[in-house]
Amino acid sequence: MDKNRQETYKNVFIKILDKGFNLSVPVDQVSFYEDGYATFLQKVEHHKKKHLPEEAVALASIDCMVALQKSQNQLKIMIAALEEQMDDLDTTLLEAL
Repeated sequence: MDKNRQETYKNVFIKILDKGFNLSVPVDQVSFYEDGYATFLQKVEHHKKKHLPEEAVALASIDCMVALQKSQNQLKIMIAALEEQMDDLDTTLLEAL
């Protein structure tokens, strides 16, 4: 990103238990916060069926971290597979020349 260009920020409101937070986030990331918050709330509601509200928030947080770790692992696997395919393609092209 050009360091001379300023990012535009937008406020995103997040409420956890009885406390609300106004977060100033880059405009291009607003959808990530909104989608992530909606998913987080769904996970909290799921855990509230069997746990206290504070426990539900903690468990939902762990769920989200695990989901992120799984996604990162899948991305690493996909990148490795793509690199292998690129190596195979390079080998094939070199042999063809």
